[in-house]
Amino acid sequence: MSTLQKNPKKDHSPPSGGKLSGLDWKAFFKRTIVLVFLISLAVHVLLLVGFGGVAIFKGKMPTMPFAAQNVSSDQAETTVPPPTDEVVPEEPRPDDMMPKDTSLAEESAPPLAMMTVPGGASWAPAIPKDMKTSLTGSVGGMGAGTGAGTGAVKGAARATVKLFGVEVKAKKLGVIVSINKGAQSSGKLPAIFEEIFKLFPESPVFLTNGGGMRDWEVVESEYNKKVEENNKKKKAGEPYDKFMGKEIKRPEVGRFNSGAALDWVVVRGFKPDPEYVGLKEKHPELFEDLRKRPNVWFISSNKEADGACLAFAELFKKGVEAVYWYNQFDRPIEGKESERIAQQIIDSKIEILVQSQGGNTKGEEWLSKVDAKFVK
Repeated sequence: MSTLQKNPKKDHSPPSGGKLSGLDWKAFFKRTIVLVFLISLAVHVLLLVGFGGVAIFKGKMPTMPFAAQNVSSDQAETTVPPPTDEVVPEEPRPDDMMPKDTSLAEESAPPLAMMTVPGGASWAPAIPKDMKTSLTGSVGGMGAGTGAGTGAVKGAARATVKLFGVEVKAKKLGVIVSINKGAQSSGKLPAIFEEIFKLFPESPVFLTNGGGMRDWEVVESEYNKKVEENNKKKKAGEPYDKFMGKEIKRPEVGRFNSGAALDWVVVRGFKPDPEYVGLKEKHPELFEDLRKRPNVWFISSNKEADGACLAFAELFKKGVEAVYWYNQFDRPIEGKESERIAQQIIDSKIEILVQSQGGNTKGEEWLSKVDAKFVK
């Protein structure tokens, strides 16, 4: 007995702290390895549920029928092939694009002779031969209502206007008026401009001193000879022209509302001649009206310069369709420059209306060539 008490039987059961009944669960779940395991397990479960649901229900979503087809909602579903890495949509065939149902009227219609559209594709629908098409293949051709075709030509026709009793088929009129001494004395200038500005208020106007047209080389050479002869008479004690200048100035284009126009002889007058007082004094109201207008120019120099060709050249640049020319026609119209002006009038089909200040007929051949219409 004493021996047994000294060597008691060893108890191999786990200590009380390691028994399951006495396990500390809170400390167990707080361990890092346990937390990582649980989170990983939860993530795998969620991914398995998500991908499994997609695999189960993929391909079984209901699809909407084509809008142009009358397909009922309970129609049998089309079997979808297994998905691949890249899904290429199938192109619809032309037969599937066209509606299969035809109306009764279309079925009963008689067959028509058909043709293909020029430049169209081989699968393009045919068009009846009796239907108009344009050169580009558009059905219906070019309608007159859009301004294309013959409709545009008719719309470009000029309206007829009567100027001083003569019909003018022009939208833009150019005006050349000689305001020399004879024109000022006639008293017709105010009425002429009143009629013109009433019918063509935006007309470009060129004022001249005489209406001759000659090449400048010829004019200058002729004038220089006259100066020499006049000087010879003076030296010989013979009667000579006291007011003849030593040289003639080449004509230039200037604005009538500029200061240079005030020194122009037809504006300020010629003092040695008491009857030649100038436009500013003879017709003050007309003078002020012309000065206020931005579209009035003048050709400088004197009557012998014959520079009316400059006025025509400037009007051509402005695109006039007709020219009214008031002139005394007492100066020659000849030379290369006048021929060039005449040819441009003929080529551009510009209407020429002329009104003479008197009974002179110089330049009649030139006027006949451009088919000028005379205003009484």
